[in-house]
Amino acid sequence: RHTFAYFWDFAHPSYGMIRERNTSAEIVTTGGTGFGLMAILVGIERGFITKEQGLERTKNIVSFLQKADTYHGAFSHWYNGSTAKTIAFSTKDNGADLVETSLLFQGLLTTRTYFDDADLNNAITTLYNAVEWNYFRNNHQGLFWHWSTEYSWDMNLKITGWNEALITYILAAGSPTYGIDIQDYEQGWARNGAIKNGANYCNIALP
Repeated sequence: RHTFAYFWDFAHPSYGMIRERNTSAEIVTTGGTGFGLMAILVGIERGFITKEQGLERTKNIVSFLQKADTYHGAFSHWYNGSTAKTIAFSTKDNGADLVETSLLFQGLLTTRTYFDDADLNNAITTLYNAVEWNYFRNNHQGLFWHWSTEYSWDMNLKITGWNEALITYILAAGSPTYGIDIQDYEQGWARNGAIKNGANYCNIALP
């Protein structure tokens, strides 16, 4: 319940986006909002809030995302919770953050499945279909984490495994509008085969 309370009580009052931390004032985070959307569903199922309350908060969050700055459909890591304008996470990280976008969409797509609300479902589908996942291939080298209108690909951080970012390749592969190819996965996440480990830990051989 305390975990749920963080995402519910400390959400930004304007739209319900989730703050980076409880002292972040105007700064809200997209990945954290994905977690918050999941927490809302748990809160409903546990009886902490009603389904109507959860739906209303979710619709407010989606209305924020509909007006937020995006970059080839992808979202930034941080925003101003009132204005929906990008706040730079670091000097060159002031545009698209594809992994944070993916963490956000984990929550949004789960929410789309949970609520039987045509307007909400259509809005989430439109947001998902607008993400140009294949743009972030950066010359077909696999997916890259950041892109900025000011700094382009200067962050130069390829998304490779193993880490929390596998969901990015899953969502990119599943996109009906801007999907990626198997080569993007193989050259990016799987590192042209270098992801293979083969080591044995506690009698478990890693793939």
